[in-house]
Amino acid sequence: MTIKLFKTFLIDRATLLLQGEDVHDFLQNIISNNIDLVTKDQSIYSTLLNPQGKFMFDFILFKKNNLNEIYLDCDKNRAEQLIKTLNLYKLRKNVQISILNKIKTICVYGEDKNIFKILKLNNKEGSSKIINTSVKIVDPRNKNLGIRIYKFHEKNSINLSKIKLEPISKYDELRINLVIPDSSKDLEIGKSFLLENNFDKLKAIDFKKGCYIGQENTARQKYRGTHKKILAKVKIYGKNLKNGTKIIYKDRQIGSIRSSTNKTGLVTIRTEVYQEFIKNNSKISVLNSYIKFIN
Repeated sequence: MTIKLFKTFLIDRATLLLQGEDVHDFLQNIISNNIDLVTKDQSIYSTLLNPQGKFMFDFILFKKNNLNEIYLDCDKNRAEQLIKTLNLYKLRKNVQISILNKIKTICVYGEDKNIFKILKLNNKEGSSKIINTSVKIVDPRNKNLGIRIYKFHEKNSINLSKIKLEPISKYDELRINLVIPDSSKDLEIGKSFLLENNFDKLKAIDFKKGCYIGQENTARQKYRGTHKKILAKVKIYGKNLKNGTKIIYKDRQIGSIRSSTNKTGLVTIRTEVYQEFIKNNSKISVLNSYIKFIN
């Protein structure tokens, strides 16, 4: 295999298994995407919101067979909290939820255009394939984020030994350059809106599927254009800026620094300020540093 490919163990992810005869309808009624799209050949990215349409959880959903089973790739640090929230909405539905602790999640990514051919996947977001005891998925948010491999067992699994191992910071650099948020770093639980953080561009929302938790406010923002912020990429000049650092302009807070690496970062910023600074190709002072938007 070519050295232009890299692999990173995503040790910050957990895999849940949801199973039972009501699992399809249960998820369809609460998540922002359309569960009908999930098959053993196709995965999706989705979210769970609060009733006000604000972010609570995000995850990738995939299948390993055609049974009433759906796997959910989520933030490991909040997996138990997600299970508790799902159980609150489950009521009397026939759905069982468990954590699969032995699954290893690996991402393969890089500049090699043959990555899909090498790993025998279609060149499109969400394309999935089962190989022996592993499931391979083209990241449903953006295919340039690479291919996620879920190794259920080491035996008869995919051999990735010839692909160079890189730390998660390398993967983070790719994610930031693609302007894709990591919910554990770039969003505020119970405060952030999807449309202010590019989730529509990440195919996390189906605006035609009908009702789900938080659907009314999300749809209103979409069709009336009422969201006031965007997630944008910036170049950082000077010292590194901590996640959460306030961006002050004309004596008011207009945004916040989010995740960053190698002097490139993401910021949540008011839309009108972003447009002004893009138009003028100018910088904003933040503490003892400057940021400049990358269009």
